[in-house]
Amino acid sequence: MPMFSTWVYLCENGPTHLNQRLEDLAHKLMQDDHNATTRTNYGGWHYAFDFFMLEEPIVAEFRDQMEQHVQAFLNHFRAADRKKKDRFRLEGWINVNRAGDHNVLHCHPGSFLSATYYVKVPEAMKGGEIVFRDPRGPAVAMYETPGIELPWVGSGVGIPFTPATSHLLLFPAWLEHRVERFEGSGERISIAFNAANL
Repeated sequence: MPMFSTWVYLCENGPTHLNQRLEDLAHKLMQDDHNATTRTNYGGWHYAFDFFMLEEPIVAEFRDQMEQHVQAFLNHFRAADRKKKDRFRLEGWINVNRAGDHNVLHCHPGSFLSATYYVKVPEAMKGGEIVFRDPRGPAVAMYETPGIELPWVGSGVGIPFTPATSHLLLFPAWLEHRVERFEGSGERISIAFNAANL
């Protein structure tokens, strides 16, 4: 019997109608160098402040949509008579990656859920996958066991997910992940965010 599954929420049809305005906002913010920082990004552009603090109508609309998805994920695990409206806050940032850019392995302490919404993903993108690392600590040390195949280890390198425009991923904030190097033309624009207690 499988034990200790890690649940990831995938919506393949997020708020597509917001994408162009979100992309325009990203490009507007990128014009001011004070808005950029380096966190887990190697290259690329990372918004330095809390995206959800921006007083822009598009941000309020996006927050509304994302709160509904977070709530749906939480209620998925509750019995019908225990589903409820939780109180939490969202903190987010924009990432813009171009050819050669990637993000190093990390997790999001201080939150209970993390997420990425893909505003724009070039059709001919090579690389750029988000890769989730196996969270079973001791198992990681056993990946190189010579001559013995371990059925619970899998590939030993993690599970990649190839994003597409308007895809939304929600996952436990403790789940380590990285973004593979992006090759090709165009921009990979995403909005990452955390859900945390008020």
